[in-house]
Amino acid sequence: MLEMRTVTAEEFAKWLSAESRAHGNRLADDPEALRPHFDLDRTVVILEKSNIVGGSHSRRVEMSLPGATTIVSGVCNVSVQPTHTRRGVMTQMMQHQLNDFHQRDEALAALFSTESIIYGRFGYGIGSLYERWTIERPYTAYTHPNKSPGKVFFVDPEDTPKELPEVFRRSTKNRPGVFQRELHHWERDSQAQEHSQGGPGGLFYVAYEENGRVDGYATYRSTGTTLVVNELMAATQEATAALWRFCFDVDRMSTTEALKRPVDDPLPWMLADPRRLRRSTRDGVWVRVVDARAALALRRYLREDRLVLEVKDDNCPWNQDRFDLEGSPDGASCRVSNKSPDLVLNVTHLASVFMGAVSFSTLAGANLIEECTPNALLRADCMFASQFQPWSPHSF
Repeated sequence: MLEMRTVTAEEFAKWLSAESRAHGNRLADDPEALRPHFDLDRTVVILEKSNIVGGSHSRRVEMSLPGATTIVSGVCNVSVQPTHTRRGVMTQMMQHQLNDFHQRDEALAALFSTESIIYGRFGYGIGSLYERWTIERPYTAYTHPNKSPGKVFFVDPEDTPKELPEVFRRSTKNRPGVFQRELHHWERDSQAQEHSQGGPGGLFYVAYEENGRVDGYATYRSTGTTLVVNELMAATQEATAALWRFCFDVDRMSTTEALKRPVDDPLPWMLADPRRLRRSTRDGVWVRVVDARAALALRRYLREDRLVLEVKDDNCPWNQDRFDLEGSPDGASCRVSNKSPDLVLNVTHLASVFMGAVSFSTLAGANLIEECTPNALLRADCMFASQFQPWSPHSF
């Protein structure tokens, strides 16, 4: 007999250890040091007698939407013990979470998935994509020479919490899918052991400054003759060009890799020979529309229009309805309606078009959206379009 409930303070360390074991690891951190960052009321465990066989956690995090930001339920630490897979443990936990989010009036949830096949059945859809890059040094020339007037300099790790958060915020302005790092995350990262690691593999920070203001930064490490760019954020075109030029030109490095770049990043268009940039695309954040009526009213819309969307949702019966959406660049309103729908779609695909990760027309081409009114697809594409593609450079 399985029991599901919130974790107790006495079980917290045991739950963390079980979560690590489920992912093939051993808990390396001090549970007491982590405890302040976990709300036990949002931590669910499933027990068989006194043994924790599954668990999950959620936290309130700030995420950007097209034209707005909002607080979403950030789902993390989801685990099922290898001894209890395929017994409905995951389904029980995820359904409980959705009901809980609804009761808390949290219209959106988000998570990062280790496997892309897991969460679609619970109504999560791809909310952002990213690219991984590899390029050899001889092919990194720009179409136009780099004329950035500023300078690139190293930043001590302990200085990053005061130097870089504002740069991160400016660099990701107007881009959906971004989670703003809380200060304690910057402080934790600045104290990570890898900063003091000797030899290849240590993590380094560089920043670009122009006219006394830091406009960009990059974090990188070297592995053999490969320079791996963990993160590069730039608020200006000059900072973008200068920081990539620095990464490409580090001595003894023959190859540059970038781990997580937006699909509309300008760099491929800056390169004289963009074909030499090897690119692969992966899913980033997964988003769940917990309350369709409330969520659709949260974002801004590029073109003013009005559409009736019929949503299918097997997990959240309150979403199984038609929604009359009026949206514009200034805001939106949404209400339940009995009007004939313009478009019919599953809540999974609603999440993807809501974030701007894909167009309605693309999903219709995949037979995933039904157009009931002529030109409704084109109108929806124009209405839901975003200046920038969603991107989630880091998790929460």
